[in-house]
Amino acid sequence: MSVESLRAERIQNIIDATSFKEPKKIPVGAEVISWPFSYAGVRYEDVMDDPQKTFEAYIKYFDVVDFDFVWGGTLNTAVKAAHAMGNYSYRIGDDGTVIIHLQPEIDYMSADDYPDLIADPVAFNNKMFKQRNTTLQLPREQAYPKIIEALKAIGVFKTANDLISDYMSNVKGIVPITGAPIGYFSPINTLFDSLRGMSDTLIDLKRRPDTVREAVKVLGAANRARFASLNPLDFSEPYPLGSTGYHIECFLSPELFDEFFFNEFMELCMPFMEAGLKFFIKGEGRFINTIDRYRKLPKGSCVFMLDQDDPFEIYKAIGDWHTVATGITVDLLQMGTVQQCTDYVKRCFDTFAPGGGFIFMPNKPLLCAEDAKPENLIAVFQTANQLSLQ
Repeated sequence: MSVESLRAERIQNIIDATSFKEPKKIPVGAEVISWPFSYAGVRYEDVMDDPQKTFEAYIKYFDVVDFDFVWGGTLNTAVKAAHAMGNYSYRIGDDGTVIIHLQPEIDYMSADDYPDLIADPVAFNNKMFKQRNTTLQLPREQAYPKIIEALKAIGVFKTANDLISDYMSNVKGIVPITGAPIGYFSPINTLFDSLRGMSDTLIDLKRRPDTVREAVKVLGAANRARFASLNPLDFSEPYPLGSTGYHIECFLSPELFDEFFFNEFMELCMPFMEAGLKFFIKGEGRFINTIDRYRKLPKGSCVFMLDQDDPFEIYKAIGDWHTVATGITVDLLQMGTVQQCTDYVKRCFDTFAPGGGFIFMPNKPLLCAEDAKPENLIAVFQTANQLSLQ
């Protein structure tokens, strides 16, 4: 089979599986970031300046494990570029491979900054960008060479990612599961992830809820304008999937979840789902307390990448209505035996595969060497690929 035919078949399998039809093969994949370097026995920081060496180390993993799809699948941050810009919220971990996001190193806004954010969110975001990338605060003659250094680092980073992506697509026929031009992320996540930070946003919801609501309203204006400008019929294809995800949502009460995420998600995205688009919802935390809401959406319109939930409980609650993306936990990949891992995979296929509505993937991204014993990971994907054809 040609690579083009293989890609087309994998895409059709994703469409069938997420439409509650039994596909020719159940799609098997993962969220992959930096674990392939650990598998190759290479430290990312030792090869990151050479795109070819980065590429050669990264793809060894894909020559051993067969994937139909990936979520992510390339490196996610140009660390050297960030450092050249004076931003140290990302660094390479002590293992020389994992890219760590250091929230304590981020210069977040204070509670006193809310009026400025609410008055002009664009100007405020620009101010925060300069504040965090301290190179931009230097005199021009000092900033210029550092900006050039950052651009060169971005070029090296992009070249490596392009080589990896091209290999996955044009040699291995692996497809990205998401990529539709529609993505919804709640405005409160902009506070939580980028502007105010995790703990302070949650504290603000208790101490100054009306201020948070006003900030969310102005931050969400661009979201609403973007969706209003689009015709759902232009985005009716079921593949690639649209995207959204849980960050702060897993910490909210059901009532606040409705207010800050689900009601707007349903309002803005329902027309696209009714037209045929499906949404991949990346879990970070738990779905179970609010999973019943998703029965209001068209059948087969959502795919849940489960994180901390028991997939068998989620399946009981919603498995007849939306697709579950699950099949193995990183805990088992780390600490289980090969037999324990493959037994769990078999249980998942026995439970979730009949009738469609199931794709296979681990519950968390693969980052560092400790995330998975190589023998477990290889056995798990061999088993999943074998069972996916039965």
